[in-house]
Amino acid sequence: MAEISVNLEEREGLGEYPVTSVFGKSVSANDTLVIEKRDYPDLVIYVKVSDACDVVLEAVSGALRKPDGSYAKISVNETIMSFSAAGEQIIRLSNVLTKRWALHYPFLHLKFTAAATIDLIALPATTTLQEAKIVGDEAGLATEATLSDVKAQTDKLQFDVNNFLRAAIASDEVGLASESSLQDIKAQLDVALSTRAPKDEGETITIASAEDISAGKTATLKNFKRWTLYLKVAAAMDVTVELSPDGGTTWFEVPESPISFSAAGDDIIEMGYDATHIKLTASTADNVTALIRGVF
Repeated sequence: MAEISVNLEEREGLGEYPVTSVFGKSVSANDTLVIEKRDYPDLVIYVKVSDACDVVLEAVSGALRKPDGSYAKISVNETIMSFSAAGEQIIRLSNVLTKRWALHYPFLHLKFTAAATIDLIALPATTTLQEAKIVGDEAGLATEATLSDVKAQTDKLQFDVNNFLRAAIASDEVGLASESSLQDIKAQLDVALSTRAPKDEGETITIASAEDISAGKTATLKNFKRWTLYLKVAAAMDVTVELSPDGGTTWFEVPESPISFSAAGDDIIEMGYDATHIKLTASTADNVTALIRGVF
């Protein structure tokens, strides 16, 4: 009996996993090889042989060798493949192994019972396959009374002409909402709709409408994703733009300020700042119209 030398590769998939392979290897009866499964729960094995032989899971081990260099084997001795002549097979170990505790060990020791030339590839699987079955004493048959009760319930189902299920609610199964309840629901909806705009919609805020803002004019900003300032002036002037991040307590002049006009005209400035309030101050007493359009 001899140990068969194998190739061990590291591959990347869901994680690193080992692939054991042997190609065109001549083995003698009772020669063995070690497959490294690590902590994967299952193993897929392909074997091709040139002559009749059995492949036996001889043993498993948690550590490959003892301190003295010998294998730390736990005996299994279960045939996992059987060849009556030259051929090839692919198995998933959990499907053929009856001693399923052996799947928990990282090193598997395979033995070939007769001389042959072999190819072998073994790679781990992330889940085990188990056949779903119901044994007769694990499930009881439904009684006639139970089936009749189920039928009585399904008879209550109603379908329309398009075969859609209709919900039928008897008048005594639900109570009508009182007027006070409906008024309370309406009040809550009004609050919600007034404080939150629909997604990707906008709102226009008027800061000044053809008026003198030389003393400064403020307005509250909303939680806009982006907003644009629209200005129209009746004469030449400078308009200072300031923003407050703390409710109007502290003011900061934006880099675009002041916005200068050499004569009556208008301008549009796209802003990208987060703030709670805005303040506009004109350098003259001439009329200014100022609007903000924001998008949520």
